[in-house]
Amino acid sequence: MKRSSIISLCLLVAAAVGLTVLFIVLKNRENKPVQPGKEEFFTVKTIAAESVDKIILNSYAYSGTFVREGETWYHETDLLNQSVIAQFPDSLLSNLRAIAKVDNPAADSEYGLETPSAVLEAFAGTERLVKIELGDKVPTKNTYYCRFDDEKTVYMVSDNFARILLKDQSYYTRAVTLPVIDNIKSITEITLTGTLFKEFHAVKNKANPYDYSGSGMFPWYFTTPYRAQWEADIINGNWMDQLEYYLSVHPESMKTLRPDEFAAYGLADPQAELTVSYTNGSGTETTSYTLQIGNRNEETGTYYAKYVGLDVLLELSSFKVTMLCDVDVFGNTYHPVFYPSIRTFSKVTVRAGEALLVFTGEKENGEDVYRLNGRKIENSEALAWAQNIISLKTSAFRPVETPQTEPILTIEVEVADKTKFSDMTIRIFRGEDGNDIVERLGVCDCRIDSRTVDEFIKTMSGK
Repeated sequence: MKRSSIISLCLLVAAAVGLTVLFIVLKNRENKPVQPGKEEFFTVKTIAAESVDKIILNSYAYSGTFVREGETWYHETDLLNQSVIAQFPDSLLSNLRAIAKVDNPAADSEYGLETPSAVLEAFAGTERLVKIELGDKVPTKNTYYCRFDDEKTVYMVSDNFARILLKDQSYYTRAVTLPVIDNIKSITEITLTGTLFKEFHAVKNKANPYDYSGSGMFPWYFTTPYRAQWEADIINGNWMDQLEYYLSVHPESMKTLRPDEFAAYGLADPQAELTVSYTNGSGTETTSYTLQIGNRNEETGTYYAKYVGLDVLLELSSFKVTMLCDVDVFGNTYHPVFYPSIRTFSKVTVRAGEALLVFTGEKENGEDVYRLNGRKIENSEALAWAQNIISLKTSAFRPVETPQTEPILTIEVEVADKTKFSDMTIRIFRGEDGNDIVERLGVCDCRIDSRTVDEFIKTMSGK
C-alpha cells in the first residue's frame, strides 16, 4: 500500500473516533441536561441599615411613612405589624444587591421607571441614606428593573424587592383587635372609677350568701356606691339589659399614637376608667379589659378613649360613653329589703313596738311545715306572709349614719343552711318628710316610704 493511502486511512479512522466521542458526549448531555449556573449577586450600595429611623414608601398599593422610636415603628394612623416593618432594614436595606447591570439603558419607560411601581426612601435623622425606585418585572425572569439614588444606571434585582415593596395596607399593618365578650353570662365584675360619672362596682358571685332565692336568682350585687352589698335586679331584667353594653365597644374612629401623645387627649389622667372582667367560653379562664375615657372633642361631641395596653386612640360617641358609664345603680338594684323565699329560712322574727311575729319553717316527715307564733299555717298563708315582706321596697339611695333612736321595725332572718347562706338583720328607723331610714347589713344606705312601713306593720299586726 502506498504511503499516501496509509496516511489517508489513518486520518479517516481518527475522524471516525472523534465523531464517535462527540456523539457520546452529546448523547450524555441529552440524557443529563446541564444545570444552569447559580446567579451571581453584587453589591450596589452599602448603608448603615441599623441607623434607619424613617422610611417613606409610595407604591401603587400603599403609601406610608414609618418612624422608629426605640424598637417600635409608628405610622400616623395605622397600627403597624412590627415584624413586617423590620424587614425593611433587616432584609432589604442591609442587602442592596443586584443580579445584573443594564449597559447603555434605553428610555425609563422601557423599564417601568418613568412611573415606578414603588419608591422607597430611607433616612437616618434628616440624612437620606438611599432611594430605591422599582420598575417592571423583567420578561421571562423572576427579577425586576431597579434604580438607586436617582442615578441613570438600571439594575436587575431579585424579586425580594417586590415582595417587600409591592404589598397592600393589610401586609404592613395589623388589625386592631378590640375586646369582645361572647355572652353576658361570661361577665364577672365591673368597676367604674373617676370623676366624670358616679363610681360603681358590681360583682357576680354564684355563692352570694344573701341570695335567699335558693335558685341563684341574685348572683350579681353592688358594693359601690353602697357601703354593704345590695343585690342587682335580675328579676325585672334591668341589670341584665345594662350588661349588654359591655360585650363590645364600637368606636366612631381610631388611630395609633405614640405613648407620650395620649396626654393631649386627657388620657394621661383619664376622667373615667371602666374595667370589665369576664371568662372565656368554657369559664376556665378570667381576663379583663380597661377602657379609659379622656377629654371631649368639642367639635363632634365624642369622647377620646383608649384601652389600657393598646396604643390606639378611640373616639366614642357621647351616647356610648353614657350607656357604659352613667349607670343608675339604684335603678338597677333589687328594691325589696330581701327576697323572702320561705324554703330558705328556718326563722324570721318581726318586731314592731310591742308586736312580735315569729315565722318558722322546717321539714316534718319529708314535708315543709310552717308556723306563725307556734301556730301551724297552710302553705298559702305562708306565701301570703312572704308577699307582705316583698312590699318593703326601698325608694331612694341616701346614705346616713345609723340613728341613735329605737327602730320602729326590726326583721331578723335566720337561714336553714348556714353553709350556703348568712343571717341578716334589717332595722327601719322613723325618718323625716315621709321617708324612713333602712339599715341593712349594718349600714343605712337607703330610704323607704313611711306609708309602706306603716301599712306593713298594720298588716303584720292584724289590724
